[in-house]
Amino acid sequence: MNTDNQTSSGEELSSLEKVKKSLKEVFGQTTDLAVVSVHVGQYEGLLCYLTTMTSTDFITKQIVKDLPLADNKEQLSKEETFHQLETNYYSALKHEILKNMNDVTYKMVLGYAAIFIEGLPLVLAVDVRSLSSRSVEEPTSQNVVRGPKEGFTESADTNMSLIRRRFNNVKLRFEKFELGYMTNTAVYIAYLDGEVEEQILEQVRESLNSAHIDSLFDSGRIEDLLHSKGKSMQLFPTVYSSERPDAVCSYLINKRIAVIVDGSPFVLIVPSIFTDFFKSPEDEYQWFVIGSFARYLRYFAFILSLIVPGLYIAVTSYHQELIPSILLTSIAAQREGIPFPAGIEILLMEITFEILREAGTRMPRIVGQTISIVGALVLGEAAVQAGIVSNINVIVVSLTAISGFVSPIYTFGAKVRFFRFGMIILSSLIGLYGLVLGCCLLMVQLTRIESFGVPYLSLFSKWDKRRVT
Repeated sequence: MNTDNQTSSGEELSSLEKVKKSLKEVFGQTTDLAVVSVHVGQYEGLLCYLTTMTSTDFITKQIVKDLPLADNKEQLSKEETFHQLETNYYSALKHEILKNMNDVTYKMVLGYAAIFIEGLPLVLAVDVRSLSSRSVEEPTSQNVVRGPKEGFTESADTNMSLIRRRFNNVKLRFEKFELGYMTNTAVYIAYLDGEVEEQILEQVRESLNSAHIDSLFDSGRIEDLLHSKGKSMQLFPTVYSSERPDAVCSYLINKRIAVIVDGSPFVLIVPSIFTDFFKSPEDEYQWFVIGSFARYLRYFAFILSLIVPGLYIAVTSYHQELIPSILLTSIAAQREGIPFPAGIEILLMEITFEILREAGTRMPRIVGQTISIVGALVLGEAAVQAGIVSNINVIVVSLTAISGFVSPIYTFGAKVRFFRFGMIILSSLIGLYGLVLGCCLLMVQLTRIESFGVPYLSLFSKWDKRRVT
């Protein structure tokens, strides 16, 4: 059976007419398919490629000019001609020898040019990808005052180059996977051989190999795949993402694994723990006292953004005796005439802020920031003047919102906002008891989370068996 298939495939590849017919059947009437009749040495041949994956300039300079084999004056057989092309002319280019039409069409989709010779059942596929891509620019989501200004791009090759340039070390390894049965997107894992734990590395490989998805366009799509098995419902992110090559390299040194997705400027890091989401690359580029102060300030802001609205609701609605008399009088005066209880008031303002944040994010960059700032000012002032909310409420919501954006990682801040609404609801129902209950449930959740076997709060416990720093 296999012999018959190989014979059939060989006959199909050696007949140029059958090759043209097969390509037409596979690619249909697509306009970017180029099938060019050429002379390969002294024999008739075909050069086939997709124009959208390369440039005419590159094809002319790197491929077409060498096909006549002008340096060889003697008569060569077809096999010798093929061997001359592979070894003498295209040896510096990435290439493969193919014996199956399905492999040929697949390689063409990846950006290879296929060279056929009449009567020869072999095909030389040469990598001719020459695509314009975004140049290396400053990261947009992890800004620093001091530090490298290079950021990852959508090209996996460029991203691997940015990592390799920072490691003059032979231990750096890249492994390739393909995900998405419709897109066949290239995914790479990077690690330092001998430094990373083999058990974690095998778990990452298994997670990627067992992934069954139809398409993959960004690294965010596979974050759930990289969660520990049986724990896909994680209320906190267990995969760190970064646009910065220096940040990724620092984690590679600390025995982590990077996951690079072709088409995404965000590189994933696993395993990740709670403290990772409060670190900024800039912390290592300045005096350690300043860096440590900034990091502790982020922890404090995280606590503020989580409990301040619930604490305000609890003490104003259930535990007024905890508020100093002068402050209580001021709050009571501001809330006079407000038609809603404190819980509903906070929820209305939080939801309004979320709408403004989303609108500012989705609107065109030119007007987005202006609309969000003006909208917040106008709506806040109008709501206070109309007696819908109080001034103290605006202060609480503003402080909470600003504190929520202190975390260097956006996805972590989004999860904090989710928990904040839970704290508000619990505090509205049973006061400080609800707030304490919410904090206890949060700590239980944090202690149960693992990232590839590494406890999420590992630096806060006495767990030393496989400590990640």
